[in-house]
Formats: sequence, structure tokens, C-alpha cells
Amino acid sequence: MNRDELFNALTKLEKQINNINDSYETLKELTVALVEENVALKLENDNLQRFIQIPKEEEEPKKNSKVLQSKDNLAMLYAEGFHICPTDLFGKHRGGGDCIFCLSLLSDKE
Repeated sequence: MNRDELFNALTKLEKQINNINDSYETLKELTVALVEENVALKLENDNLQRFIQIPKEEEEPKKNSKVLQSKDNLAMLYAEGFHICPTDLFGKHRGGGDCIFCLSLLSDKE
């Protein structure tokens, strides 16, 4: 392989890597958007179920209401831009970015 062929191969590889990186960034943004939408829909669903008072098992409503209230509070903090994940970042401002750990905490169904 001569110098020109090697340079062309490297250039082609660099373009492919850039395309893959662009695709990755797009998928990452879509994933964050879907997780945020999922969390919002779960919270809205939980609030609507509480509003219409769908009967649940007798022991769980008290426990679930505490979890739902806690999740609502955490969701409000997250919406205000603070980390809610159980890491060293808890309570620190996110600076406008999304945190996958915080989003996964909100999406848990405990």
C-alpha cells in the first residue's frame, strides 16, 4: 500500500468514525428525551390514578402514597435543575444537562 492509498483509507475511516459518532449522539439525545417523557408520563399516570382513587391492595396504598409523594418531590427538584441521584452530585445543579442516573431513579417503580 503506497502513501496515497494509506492516506485515502485513513480519510475514509475518519469519515466513517465521524458518521458513527453523529449517529451515537443522535441516539443518545433521543434516549434522554424518551426517558424524560416516560418519567413524566409515569408521574402523570400515578397522579391520575390517585385522583380517581383506583382501589389497590389494602396494605400498599399507604406505602405507595409515600413513594409517590417522594417521587413527585424528586421530580420537582430534577425539573428545577438539581441532581437527585444517590451519588456525590446529589443536590448540585446539573447546569442544564441531563443525568441518566437521576432519570433512572425517577423511572424506578418502587
